[in-house]
Amino acid sequence: MSRLTAVNTGVSVGVTDTLILAQNLGRREVTIVNDGANVVYLALGAAAVANAGIRLAAGASYTTNLWEGTIRGIALTGATNVTLCEY
Repeated sequence: MSRLTAVNTGVSVGVTDTLILAQNLGRREVTIVNDGANVVYLALGAAAVANAGIRLAAGASYTTNLWEGTIRGIALTGATNVTLCEY
């Protein structure tokens, strides 16, 4: 049995800077999946800006086990859902 607690959730990312995940100094890993049809850009520790940062195409995912700070996002053409699992 695992001693880790996972958080599974979803966030609607808009065409303006949107908080996806707050800082968590105990984070071991997070995976974010673009569950929508629009491109989403991720920013680590800063405001998200279109066409900058980590680009997530529809269906793409991003995983990190190094970043404990905030993760923000912005969608290009319309609100887009992202799903995530953090532990």
